[in-house]
Amino acid sequence: KQWYQRRVRVGCLDHVSFDLSLARGLDYYTGAIFEAVLAPDAKGESVGSVAGGGRYDNLVGMFAAKGRSIPCVGVSLGIERLFTIMEKRMEKKQSQLYPGVSSVRTEGSLEGEDEAAKPAVG
Repeated sequence: KQWYQRRVRVGCLDHVSFDLSLARGLDYYTGAIFEAVLAPDAKGESVGSVAGGGRYDNLVGMFAAKGRSIPCVGVSLGIERLFTIMEKRMEKKQSQLYPGVSSVRTEGSLEGEDEAAKPAVG
């Protein structure tokens, strides 16, 4: 009930869901677990979860002094999936800016370019 009320107050209820069937395959989680999934695009395509994690109090305690409990929450990001999403969005934007063009190439001089490679002015 508190979870729901907080989402209503913040105004993000349309963007967050609560799923009691979510399970992660690692036994060191000691509390809530979470997963971040981007909504499917206009074509209905999705890459799955882009982040996940949870509470794992006992894991860090294994490496601490005897009997010491260290509460922890961690998250991992799916960098490869995020890059895939960014590349697709860039391709889509490029195709909207330049319809019918498969790639755009710009030419110009770069700072530090070899002097011999520059055309002679005369």
